[in-house]
Amino acid sequence: MSVVQVHPGRPFSLMREILKSIQNSLKNRNWYSALFLSLILPDICAKLEGSTERSTERYPKWFNKYLGKKYNGFLSGNDCYALRCSLLHEGSSNIERQQAKDILDRFVFVANGPHCNMFSNCRFGDPKYDGKAFLQLSVYDFCRDMIGATEEWLNDSRIQKNISEMIEIHENSFAIGNAPKIQ
Repeated sequence: MSVVQVHPGRPFSLMREILKSIQNSLKNRNWYSALFLSLILPDICAKLEGSTERSTERYPKWFNKYLGKKYNGFLSGNDCYALRCSLLHEGSSNIERQQAKDILDRFVFVANGPHCNMFSNCRFGDPKYDGKAFLQLSVYDFCRDMIGATEEWLNDSRIQKNISEMIEIHENSFAIGNAPKIQ
């Protein structure tokens, strides 16, 4: 696994810190942290491009642009956005009631295993899955794909003017302009 190098002072170091956090979570098998952070990347990236669209519009467009070919036929930007909403706001991989959903009903995640296995209208003897369309994803592979898409996105010149809007966590203190440090 490659490690994103953080270069203090570079305009993209804040985004690289998030990518580094995801990589560290994967390395430490902190699957939930890696997945939750990965799911917010398209929203942040699309907003930093200067999009004035609502999240419901910009997230799927970004996903389809950077990951659409890789997940073609398995995962659409709308279904990924529905997963993001369901997981971050409800802690659920069930997207049946998400307005943004496209073709999937739910997701099944495995830590490190088969990736992109789609099931549709199967009978397992479990009403949670019977007759549903669901996608099995490897958390590791999905997060690596999101990192790769974000690294590609970092080459987009449109984001340079907006990158300063990202949250920054100061270690001990901070200063604004020429004002003295606040500790």
